[in-house]
Amino acid sequence: MMIIQKKIILTSILVISLASLVGIVQPQIFAEETDEKQYTNANDVTIHTVFTFRETVEESDGFQVYNQIAGFAISKKPTFKLEGVVDYDRVYLYEAADDTFGKIALPSQKYGQFDVDVYLQNKDITLRHFSYTNCNVSKYEVETLFDKEEGWNSDKGFAIIDKFEFECNGYKPNNPLYDLMITNGYDVADTVSSLDLAK
Repeated sequence: MMIIQKKIILTSILVISLASLVGIVQPQIFAEETDEKQYTNANDVTIHTVFTFRETVEESDGFQVYNQIAGFAISKKPTFKLEGVVDYDRVYLYEAADDTFGKIALPSQKYGQFDVDVYLQNKDITLRHFSYTNCNVSKYEVETLFDKEEGWNSDKGFAIIDKFEFECNGYKPNNPLYDLMITNGYDVADTVSSLDLAK
């Protein structure tokens, strides 16, 4: 009987010791929350947009997709798409979409017609700039994107996306890097042309 009691006491001490060791050794992982989700962009190129309405100007860095649909050919009206995660930086654009809903032929005076400037940037350098005038929202929809295999139960999660399509009456592409170069805004490589060698 004495041996059984000693075994029970030793087993109890062993279990308590292991439990306390597990509690001490178990690592604590603290993940620092970031205020803003960062998206991977090739060559660090980001999209900056400026919407000029009759009564206000709204800027956004929240679009991740910019697609030109038509406009390079002069015979077609300039149209383009912007897509990005639903965000607080496009309140007036939402109003324009809602205001234009069902009234494409007669857009409202307040938000129905506006200008859009799209800047493709790498940090503080504008690589391309596209100016659109007299635009309206021709299509707007919200879509939820997720990994169909793991979206419901993984850290990949869901992205609720705004999808805007615009139709405009004017379009002008701009090349800020070239403009900077010809105004001697930055150094240009001084190389000898093969035509110079012929002389």
